[in-house]
Amino acid sequence: MSANLFSHELAKLSNGIESSHFNSTVAINSVVIDSRKAQGNCLFVAIKGDNQDGHDYVAGVLENPTNFALVNHDYREQLPNLIRVDDSVAALGSLAHGYRQSFKLPLVAITGSNGKTTVKEMLKSVCDCAFGSEQVLATSGNLNNHLGMPLTLLELNVKHQVAIIEMGMNHSGELDYLSKLAQPTLAAINNVMLAHAGHFKSLTAIAKAKGEIYNGLSPAGIACLNLGSEFSSLWQEQLVNLGRQIFPYATAASGCYLSAIDADGGHYVTPNGQLAVKLQVLGNHNYDNALTVIALALNLGCSLADIKFGLEQYSGYKGRLERKRAFNGALIIDDTYNANPDSVLAALAAVAELAKPLWFIFGDLKELGAREIEFHQQIGQALAKFGVNRLLTVGNLAKSAADCFSGEKIHFESNQDIVKYCTLHLPESATLLIKGSNSMHLAEIAALLSTGGH
Repeated sequence: MSANLFSHELAKLSNGIESSHFNSTVAINSVVIDSRKAQGNCLFVAIKGDNQDGHDYVAGVLENPTNFALVNHDYREQLPNLIRVDDSVAALGSLAHGYRQSFKLPLVAITGSNGKTTVKEMLKSVCDCAFGSEQVLATSGNLNNHLGMPLTLLELNVKHQVAIIEMGMNHSGELDYLSKLAQPTLAAINNVMLAHAGHFKSLTAIAKAKGEIYNGLSPAGIACLNLGSEFSSLWQEQLVNLGRQIFPYATAASGCYLSAIDADGGHYVTPNGQLAVKLQVLGNHNYDNALTVIALALNLGCSLADIKFGLEQYSGYKGRLERKRAFNGALIIDDTYNANPDSVLAALAAVAELAKPLWFIFGDLKELGAREIEFHQQIGQALAKFGVNRLLTVGNLAKSAADCFSGEKIHFESNQDIVKYCTLHLPESATLLIKGSNSMHLAEIAALLSTGGH
């Protein structure tokens, strides 16, 4: 954010009421929900969470007279530079929506069950080449929810020429809200798979919820439509009803598709010509992710040269098939950021041809609903075909996968027990894949094993 927002605008944009003592002439340089980041010329949005209440930190933030705080109406303190609102979370969204209206730049919205962060980061790499890195705003980390996405929009400033916004969901209605806040000019659904299945009755229900990303498309906006998805007709009907333009991709008939993958990489056909890309990152599924990037980048006006260079420059993202060296020289593939059944199988396929023996540390997959045991069993049954030599599991659900695996396997009660075992027994020549839901904290295993197990 630069001086595009001034304190006198805060109440109007957030539908709030200013306190009786209010400095209306201050330029706001940042909007935060973490009081520790309020450094001056800042709006602090007080959010009441499960474990902490941001309202407890308002007085400290306002000790700096250039700071402001957005609080719920029931906040009792009478302090200067307050904006009182009915709901600070909703007000943050309203503020971001109103602020976004002052920018006419292309804004890309990306979602999907798997790979949305990879697509976002790949597209950022391409746009850095095409526009310059200082001119590109992209979602930081996984700030893709009802709090993180508005904060990302509020980072827009006059130097930006394009914004790349990742949108996540685990319930219906979330993407409708996020999309209508951001009003993207370009949007894509990378795929639909069994993520957050416990919150939905079927894959079709997940697909309908993903389709909500198109609801906020600007009137002249373009939907990149993955015709390779079994749900493309569902989204196409939705887009026709919305009256939005469609850019189809992923089939030969669309004219924008992945024609082959070989030792030289992925070979693409596009409306602007053919393109060969050799990715640095593991996994053939990343060539599918790159196809979504190509569709989006073409609609941003990026050249094939910039697309190729940006994709080939992309070297991966923390916790997503990230290569590390173990304490003894073994290769660790850290895919611990998060997981669902489809992404587990994709990761196993990606490492199947790497150095042997192949060890797999597998933790529980969460939010899979009534079929959670069945999904874990299916993974256990599939491990042999991917050449897994030893399976190390943690968590009760992961144990059900081990029960269906006929190879060498050991179940552990804690992550620390796995670290101790690997420190003693991991072969120097091994490839070690680590994967499970983020809540299983398997990243600590990857970190400890890559630093000697201490």
